[in-house]
Amino acid sequence: MFATPLLATLFLTSLAAFIAALGLITVSIRSDWSQKYGPVFALIASGLLLTMVITHLAPEALAGGPLASYLMLGGFFLGLFVHDILRTLLPVADPRTLAAGLTPLIAISIHSFLDGMIYTISFSQGMDTGLYATMGLVLHEFPEAIITFALLRAAGISNRLSFILAFLAAGVTTPLGTIAMIPLAYTVDMSILSLLFAVSAGLLLFVSTGPLMAHMKAEHPIRSIPALGVGIAIALVIGTAGVGHGTHEYASDHSTEGVHVHD
Repeated sequence: MFATPLLATLFLTSLAAFIAALGLITVSIRSDWSQKYGPVFALIASGLLLTMVITHLAPEALAGGPLASYLMLGGFFLGLFVHDILRTLLPVADPRTLAAGLTPLIAISIHSFLDGMIYTISFSQGMDTGLYATMGLVLHEFPEAIITFALLRAAGISNRLSFILAFLAAGVTTPLGTIAMIPLAYTVDMSILSLLFAVSAGLLLFVSTGPLMAHMKAEHPIRSIPALGVGIAIALVIGTAGVGHGTHEYASDHSTEGVHVHD
C-alpha cells in the first residue's frame, strides 16, 4: 500500500490530525457547553494525562538511563516556570485562568511533536514495528484535541481561536514532527530523542498535577471525582490499545549493534 514505511507514518499521523479535527468540529458546535463545564473537562484531562504519564510515559522515559530521571524532573519544573511566567506577564484581567488553559496547550504541543518524531523512527525499523507503535495514536489524539479545546474555552478564549489552537496543538504538531524527522529517520541517535521524551513526560506530569488538578478545589466531589475517573478510564483504554513509542526497545536493539559473540 505504501512505497516506504515512512510514507505510512506520515499517512497515519495525518489521519490522527484529521480525526482530531472531527472531534473539534463536534465539540465546537456546543462550545458554550464546553465552556460552562470547563473545570470538569480539566479534571478529565488531569486523570487522562496523569495516568498516561505514570503507566506509560514515565516508565519509557526512565528506561533511557540515569540522566532521563533528571530531565524528567527538569521538565516538571519547566512546566512550573512557564505557568508562573504566563500568570505574571499575560496582560489580561484574569491571568491565572488564561495560564491554566495555555500551559496544557504548550505541553501537549511539545509532546505531540515528539510523538510524530518517535513514530517516524518506529516505522523506519519496519512496518510491523511502526504499526504496533501507532495503534493508539488515533485514539489518543481525539480526546487530547477535545480536552485542549475545552480548556481554552474555559480560559475565556473565543470559539474560533480555541478551535485553531487546539487543532494546531493536538493535531498538526504530530505530522509536523513526522515531516521534521523523515530526513533523519535512519541516522538519528534515538537516545537523544528518548531524553527529549523524558522532558515531555515531566511537562505533562506538572500539567496534570498542577493547573488541571487545581480544579478539584472548585468542583463538588460529586462531579470532580467521577470526572477524574473518566480521564483515568480513557487513558487505560488507550493503553490497552497498544500506545507505545518503542524508544527503549529501539535504543536497546541499537546498543547491541556491532557486538559479536565469540565461541
